Amino acid sequence: MNKRGTRTLMNDSRISEDTKIRKKGKKTREKILKVATKLFAKYGFAGTSMDDIADRVGIRKASLYHHFSSKQEIYEELIERVFSEIIKIFQVSFSSGNILKDAENFINKIMNFVLQNEDYVKILLRELLDENLPVKQFALEYVPKILSFGSEILERGRKEGIFKDDIDPIQLSITLTGAIIIYFVFRPVIEPFIKSPFSKKAIADRVKHISDIMLYGILSDRTIGGK
Repeated sequence: MNKRGTRTLMNDSRISEDTKIRKKGKKTREKILKVATKLFAKYGFAGTSMDDIADRVGIRKASLYHHFSSKQEIYEELIERVFSEIIKIFQVSFSSGNILKDAENFINKIMNFVLQNEDYVKILLRELLDENLPVKQFALEYVPKILSFGSEILERGRKEGIFKDDIDPIQLSITLTGAIIIYFVFRPVIEPFIKSPFSKKAIADRVKHISDIMLYGILSDRTIGGK
């Protein structure tokens, strides 16, 4: 083999090794975030240390700092993921052109997102109650975007004569959020009364219940009369 061919093989080998290292680094980073989510949900931001995270992940503290410069950076990435995912759900839910169908689809997606990510909800609630500054900062950044989506949808519905004219998007958002979140926060309370409250059927029933109450409450008389 000539020198050029040898160099090519060496370069390919280095590229392959670099790819493996990047994949391993990404996998470790995701594991750190997953472990940190569990710890923050259970003990809060103040009650969790970098030592705790490194120990649970199974790496040295120095290795943890290779991926994240601080506990704050880990925490902020988790919170940003939550709000970003909610915005994505908004974007993909309202796409069929049928507002009522899309709204129910949105509620279904949000319910299932919360079901699959209960620890995120625990983190948000815990830190908001403790008036944690980073959560407030992210809320100030993302909540206006979320409300803007909601306002656009309501305005579209009003123009089409589907929704009432006097619906407050902020009040509607608060009511919808409460109706979804409380179902998970009150888990110990509702379990004696609803069989398998987090089964696929139970979640579907909850989505229908919220959709019926929320959507019928904001429908215009013309829409109701046309049903």
